[in-house]
Amino acid sequence: MKVAQGRLSNGIRVVTTERTDTRAAAFHIYFGCGGRHERDEVVGVSHALEHMIFKGTPTRTTLDIAREMEGNGASINANTAAERTCYHFTSPAEAFPTVLEVYADAVNNSLLDREEWHRERKVILEELKMYEDMPRLWVSDMLETHIFNLQMGVIGSRETIGAIEPGHMRELIERWYSPGNTVVSVAGGVSHAQVMELSERHFGGRKGGTEPFSAPGLPGESRQRIVEQARQTDQVNLAIGFRAFGLDHPDGPALRVACNILGGKMSSRLFTEVREKRGLAYSVSASPHRYTDTGFVELKAGVSLEKAKEATGVILAEAARLKNEPVGDQELGEAKRHLRGNLQVHESSEYFAGRSGSNLLLRGKLYPVEEELAEIDAVSPGDVQRVSGDIFQAGKLTLAVIAEKPLGEELEPALQV
Repeated sequence: MKVAQGRLSNGIRVVTTERTDTRAAAFHIYFGCGGRHERDEVVGVSHALEHMIFKGTPTRTTLDIAREMEGNGASINANTAAERTCYHFTSPAEAFPTVLEVYADAVNNSLLDREEWHRERKVILEELKMYEDMPRLWVSDMLETHIFNLQMGVIGSRETIGAIEPGHMRELIERWYSPGNTVVSVAGGVSHAQVMELSERHFGGRKGGTEPFSAPGLPGESRQRIVEQARQTDQVNLAIGFRAFGLDHPDGPALRVACNILGGKMSSRLFTEVREKRGLAYSVSASPHRYTDTGFVELKAGVSLEKAKEATGVILAEAARLKNEPVGDQELGEAKRHLRGNLQVHESSEYFAGRSGSNLLLRGKLYPVEEELAEIDAVSPGDVQRVSGDIFQAGKLTLAVIAEKPLGEELEPALQV
């Protein structure tokens, strides 16, 4: 693989990963705008725009866009996160120029028609209902929202979705979809020169500032230690969060290793203690989530109502053990090898396009796999214990819970770490 970078005449950054072992090409265009950049009254507008981008241009209908791309073998998609929105497709390499022309038309010239939006709004409201009916996912949104004292997640609420109009989307494009806040990333069987030529043709005329991505400001501290939702459900869904740090913090690799030991695999401490020894949960995990300037660790489980307090206590006891006792060399080595393996198994062009593009946008630089592997290898037992001590503190804890009845008062005594 050969990685190269360039810049269009208007300042858009381009990164390519040329591969001779594939006939496919993956295209990603990133804009440094997501849920964290929105005004409270229109939370969800980034996600709404993501839906509307493909709803017709002056020369193509929605169906035209889909047929022209899919008829050339392409798969198209998009996604919105807290700090960025990504529009992407994968196509046969020989069809890449044709598919890109259609895709660029949608990204550059979307009509954002009001009547079309009022139809699509109904689709997004159904999407919201779908997530609400998945408590294992919804409890994570609750945690992330409240740990940072935000209004709600990326999709928004019924009220904010109802308030969004195409004018809000155009304001968002004007402010955040500028060349300096844009990254094009392509991986696969196309050359850097070809990508630069096509990108200049299709995106070099985009107007706006050249300032790169910047975080919208550190979220406030959570005002709630426990946030809960009582509704009909067959399981108690718990998400325990501890506020942490951002992407480029030097303790990032140590935190990843710590979370892997705690709950990142089947041989992890939480899986062993909560599931294998006690049978308290089918699913239990620990994972780090990081923004550019902040982040959190999530400890998560689905348990029966009568075992919720016990499970909470066991989970937090394992977090406390990680900060109070040094990890052994064997367990540390297994965690490192597991993380290494997870990085080394990725071979798709879509993965490389996504990795390069998101890192260039959010970090301002590439983050080669080799560099990440070296940082993981350098983590010591002392690093794991130190970062665990910094993160797993009662004062940094927020609990989100969905159950058939309120459980906050019952679980409060177990929130010790």
